[in-house]
This record gives sequence, C-alpha cells and structure tokens, in this order.
Amino acid sequence: MKDEVIKEVDRLAGELVATSRFLHQHPELAYEEREAAGRLTALLKGRGFEVTEGAGGLPTAFLARAGAGRPSATIAFLAEYDALPSLGHACGHNLIAASSIGAALALQPFLPVLKGQVLVIGCPAEEKGGGKIALVKAGLFAGIDAALLVHPSNRTELFKCALAMRAVRVEYFGKSSHAAATPHLGINALDAVLLAFANINALRQQLREDARIHGVITDGGRAPNIIPDYAAARFYVRALDLDYLRDLYRRVVACFDAAAQATGAKVAVHEEGEEYQPMKFNRALGGVFRANLEALGERVEQSPEAQELGSTDVGNVSQVVPTIQPTIALTERPEVVCHTAAFAEAAGGPAGDRALLLAAKTLALTALDLLADPACLRQVREEFREA
Repeated sequence: MKDEVIKEVDRLAGELVATSRFLHQHPELAYEEREAAGRLTALLKGRGFEVTEGAGGLPTAFLARAGAGRPSATIAFLAEYDALPSLGHACGHNLIAASSIGAALALQPFLPVLKGQVLVIGCPAEEKGGGKIALVKAGLFAGIDAALLVHPSNRTELFKCALAMRAVRVEYFGKSSHAAATPHLGINALDAVLLAFANINALRQQLREDARIHGVITDGGRAPNIIPDYAAARFYVRALDLDYLRDLYRRVVACFDAAAQATGAKVAVHEEGEEYQPMKFNRALGGVFRANLEALGERVEQSPEAQELGSTDVGNVSQVVPTIQPTIALTERPEVVCHTAAFAEAAGGPAGDRALLLAAKTLALTALDLLADPACLRQVREEFREA
C-alpha cells in the first residue's frame, strides 16, 4: 500500500506543483488569503472531500474531511498559506499547503480499506495573528489523533523547539509644544518610548538565555520642532517556558509604566492577539516520520533543538493533540534561510517543487502507518498523555 501511495503522489504531482506555484504567485497576508482558500477548497471539493468554509469563525479557514463516518482514527494535515509583507512566500507556506493537500489526496483512495478518516485543516494567519489558536479554541482539533505538517527550511530536521510568545503594543500620550520656544510646556511621548526601550535593554542582562524581547517604534512624532504628544511601539516577548514568559511579560509592562512615570506621559498597554504556546514534542510520532523520510532516501540532520528559535501557533496545537512539524531542506545552501528573498525565490522554483512532493509522500506514509497499525498509534497516544 505504501508503494501505491507514493505512486498516487507522483500521479498528482502536476496538480500539486501548479497549486503551489499559484499560491506563490498570488501571495496574501494574514486573514486576507481569499484566493488561496478558494483555490485549495475547490481542489478538495473536486476530489470529493466534504468541505466547511469559514471554519472556527475565520473567513479564510476551512475544514475538509474524507473517510469513514465512524473512523478507527482521524489524522489531520495542516495547511498554511499566508505570506509575508513585501517578501511574499519567503516562509514557504505555499509548499506547506500543497504538501498537506497532496498527502490527503494520496491517502483518500485507501481510506475505505483503512477505515480511517483524514482531515485537511486550512489554517490562516500563521505569520501574524495566530489563526490556529482561534481554531484550537473553536474545538476543531477535538477528536483528532495526530496533526501533521512539514515546513520548508535550510535543514532537514525532526524537532525544533518553539518559543512561547506574547505580542504587545504600548502607547504614550503627552502634550505637544514648540520644541525651541516653549519646551517646558510639553510632555514628550517619544521620550517615554525611548525610555521604555532603555528599561528593556537593562532588563535583558537578567534574562534567561532562551528568552527574547524585541520591538519597533511605530509612531514617533511628526516634526523635529514639535514635542510629540503621541508615540507608540510594538514588542514581542518570548521564552521557552510559559510560566517564565508570563512573569517576563509582567516585568516588561513594569518597564512601560516606569517610562510613563519618568516623563509624565500617560500610558496604554494593549495585548495583541493570543498567547503563543511552546512546542510539545511527540518523539514516537517523529520517529515514524523519520523512518518514512529515510526510506525515501532523505538524510535527516538534527541541529540542537533549542537553537535558532522562533514562535508558531503550531505550538498551541501540540498542546491539545500529538503534533509534528519537521522540516525539509529547500536547498543545499544553509545560508538561504526563511524570511529572505532568496528563500522566497527557492520556494517558487524547482527546489520548492521537490520539497513539496517529498513532504507530501512522507506525510502520507506517516499517516498510513498510524491508520494501519494500532500499536503505532497507541504509542503516540501514550507518549502524549504522559508528556
């Protein structure tokens, strides 16, 4: 059956590559992925999947289902398809979407024999807003035995830690005045922002190695001779440990408050979006994926799991269902990294085509193992319960 699944991906290759290239040529930002969602749902509907659009209350999310009504197991493939401002698909989400759909389509003919069910969950806004967090809260992952996706990268790796994250916007309200003639009548909101940065810079010396705080000034005044009466900044606060993140966020807010007190400005702090949670590993599930990837001739190169970290809403999914997000090298050049123009170019070319088909095959074979081997699935479930 594995040989037949591989042949099915090969048979679908032209359509999958065309889908990936379409997404790459029509990049859309978080929560604006209307063309992408339309293209993907049309493909799934055309293959007989039962599709629910606007899943979880998100207009560009979807849930596609195929297989048994009372399945022995349910495996979900996660599709991401939002792009980055100005860079387009520099994170390769076009490949993630196409490979997840390819895996589901390749397994579909075998579901009556396997008596299982596969889902494709269309997940908008990974780059900004954490769409999967809303889908978790809406209950879309209830009853799922495993959630799978593959991310393109500059290395082929099984496991990578993800930092918990909290996004925050801070605003300062001061009083404008002429900066030369009557500076004593003003309250400088920009000074408050600069002091907030200075306070956080001082705090960094006392942070754990896995914690990060970084920000940008979004509003800083209009003219040098006018004392700014309004200024604002945005920050991301990250840490591997969720409890430490929450304590660190409290200290960052204290830095904001201290800057307001020092300048006389009023401060307003706004939490942006939801809290990103860290990645919960499932090594049993990762081991199944690795065996299939190596059987296809790909070599796994695992760098330290707590190195070169970012944050992803896949972490929130991993807290409620066994989840893996391994990576497949897009090129043989390690300097070509995510969120760069070079990575975007590779994701839309032959290197991206190869990675997507390899990912689709490995995802489908991993799901086949879970559906066909109760002992394999039981091991994954037990590890998740014990973690």
